[in-house]
Amino acid sequence: MEQWDGRAEDLAQLRHMAAEFEAGFNTGDVDRIMRFYGDRYVDVNLREPVQSWPERRAYYAQVLQRGLRAKVRPEDIQIHGDFAFVRGTIELVRTEGTNGSARTELRYLEIARRQSDGSWKVMWGMDGPVQEYTPAS
Repeated sequence: MEQWDGRAEDLAQLRHMAAEFEAGFNTGDVDRIMRFYGDRYVDVNLREPVQSWPERRAYYAQVLQRGLRAKVRPEDIQIHGDFAFVRGTIELVRTEGTNGSARTELRYLEIARRQSDGSWKVMWGMDGPVQEYTPAS
């Protein structure tokens, strides 16, 4: 008999987190986004990277006012015990009135930790613009 280790369920939960983040972001529902954050989060991109839950919520409330739309694609998920590393792409689109829209492609990495109830919460993250690289000949 094959022993179930929960990996498929964990992967599904981590992908679901990304889908819920995207849906919350695109509908302006900061509480939907914040369901996946614990008491403390480290955003490596910020000058003051350590945020409490209320600080992170205020951060997203401000970001959501910018009129952006997001598409989140987790592309690689590595699970090591109670930690998961999620790497993917975020496409941000800002409508520029009658001038069309501006698109930014970011790569992200988040570290999530399994909670005692089996759910996952993100604890560290960073993102940055995709850079083109061509090796020198």
